[in-house]
Amino acid sequence: MARLRILLALFLLNGLFISSTGQDILMTIGDKEITLDEFERIYNKNNNAITSNQQTPEEYLDMFINFKLKVIEAEKMGLDTTGEFIREFNTYKDQLAKPYMTDEETREMLMKEAYERMQTDIHVSHILLGMSSQPSPEDTLARYNRALEIRQRILDGEDFSEVARATSEDPGARVNGGDLGYFTVFMMLYPFESAAYELEVGEVSMPVRTLHGYHIIKKHDERPAVGQVKVAHIFIRTPEDMSREDQVTAREKAMAISDSLKMGHPFEGFARRYSDDRNSAAKGGELPLFGTGRMIREFEQKAFSLENPGDITEPFKTYYGWHIIKLLDKKGIGTYEEMESTLQSKALKGDRDRVKRQRFLDKLKEKYNYGLNEANYERLYTIVDSSIYRDEWDPYINTSGYDQYLFTITGHAVSVGRFIRHLDSVQRKRGPIPIENYVDIVFNRFLEEYMLAIEKESLPERFPEYRYILQEYHDGILLFELMDRKVWTKAVEDSTGLAEFFENHREDYMWDERMKGLIVSADSTVNIGDVLKKSARIANGRWDVEKLNKKFCDNDTIDCITVEEFAVEEGKNEKVDALNGNLGVGQVYKENGRSNFVITTEKLGPMPKALDETRGLVTSDYQDYLEKQWIKELKQKYKIDVNRELLSKVKQD
Repeated sequence: MARLRILLALFLLNGLFISSTGQDILMTIGDKEITLDEFERIYNKNNNAITSNQQTPEEYLDMFINFKLKVIEAEKMGLDTTGEFIREFNTYKDQLAKPYMTDEETREMLMKEAYERMQTDIHVSHILLGMSSQPSPEDTLARYNRALEIRQRILDGEDFSEVARATSEDPGARVNGGDLGYFTVFMMLYPFESAAYELEVGEVSMPVRTLHGYHIIKKHDERPAVGQVKVAHIFIRTPEDMSREDQVTAREKAMAISDSLKMGHPFEGFARRYSDDRNSAAKGGELPLFGTGRMIREFEQKAFSLENPGDITEPFKTYYGWHIIKLLDKKGIGTYEEMESTLQSKALKGDRDRVKRQRFLDKLKEKYNYGLNEANYERLYTIVDSSIYRDEWDPYINTSGYDQYLFTITGHAVSVGRFIRHLDSVQRKRGPIPIENYVDIVFNRFLEEYMLAIEKESLPERFPEYRYILQEYHDGILLFELMDRKVWTKAVEDSTGLAEFFENHREDYMWDERMKGLIVSADSTVNIGDVLKKSARIANGRWDVEKLNKKFCDNDTIDCITVEEFAVEEGKNEKVDALNGNLGVGQVYKENGRSNFVITTEKLGPMPKALDETRGLVTSDYQDYLEKQWIKELKQKYKIDVNRELLSKVKQD
């Protein structure tokens, strides 16, 4: 709750950091300079047209100074150097920096590129030469050269599908000759998709590298995008081992269903009764909306051939069995604005996100004048050995050349030794991969973190709003910690001080006139009217709760009647207020399944409260008192000078 209070206060005083260089100084607090621009910006933010409690600059000044005093005191105490502060602040700093640490140009390019590709479906075949996830440079080169040889066979006139059946490591190639049919954007890995879309019809690509290996792609056709369809279907299964007689029966069943549909029988009912696709049968045969490349080719062609909702195909056969399709809906590609949310979610994920991130890093390399010492980098391959996979590598057996530079960035050289220390810090037991790959992976991560750290540190100078919010959070953490020490926790733990404050201000904690009495409550086993007849005796104490229970409760019921004392001020209990300040018995009312009535027995005059009766309010007031005393001390500790002439020039929006 205390943190919430301080963050709400910060909302009114956010962005308290601007360099004073070359700006008019409105005030100094100790050795801290506060500019006119800083005060003016914050004042106008908190005194705009919709602010309920507008203040003049003079009225606002004192609150501003009090806040600054606390932050300055926290810094003087070194609260911004503690490990806890640094961890919390850096966590927030990382989160705040994320929206700024991106390449908007590349993001927009990827979204527009994806939308443009959505307009066209393409038909390709491919040949795959697979590779492990971490191939050695030698293996990579060998596979690439092998891909070039296969490509040349196709260019020399061999049939692509036959070469695919003979050489491709895609298991489906044995059946389809590498033919992938039509597909559209987001259906393939991004490098494959890009290469396929960039080919001309009839062209064969150079080897294309993806996570799966090298691909050779041939583009057969392209067409305007067919969009998406929603269909229902009836499916009659014909497994591969089905007898010829059963296959004939299946065909006849499909034809009979088709004839019935033509006579007007409901498609949904037949799907529920006869379709072997039990998942969709329960929904009347309905399938989810799908686009090109999502279904087997024959099914897709028939579905997209239907023109109008309600159209039904003739029965047709696929590898899996007989199908009858009914068109439910057909959708084209929406406008860019309509597709924008989809593009944002899909075009910025997976390998596209890696492309976006890599382009951003490439721009940072150029921006910060990155330069790699190729010779020293090659030496890393000889310094690291396979013992690093056992967490046994000792990088300090020979440190020759560690002081030489590995790369330069922003004119600063990073030594070989610094990266070696990083390699040492991240080594652990793991499965071996080629040393060159391991060094490249660790170095790329190291370089990325190094450049992102530089970029992050540059954000305050480039983005004022980021600077203001960051400083707000910095000051907020400090203020919370200091207020907790000086005010909140102190007020709770200082029982002696709290009691003394209470005694000195007892007149501030008084009861108004109150009505004293009893609340009588009975459960459903009791006739409340019988209890009500005893109200006078209950009021004078002749019938206490024990006697009432003994009289009116069954032996199996414990405490079927309760009696609770009260003393309440006017407006605190509507049942008591209904007696208009008179002594007596109130009306019976129901609450939580019980019958109740009140008896007012005495009117109490104003009197002081006991500390335990008002501890929460006293604690809150004591905190305010401590804060005011503390502010007085800070104003004595730090000299405050305000340029009143400048204050009068504050521009009010």
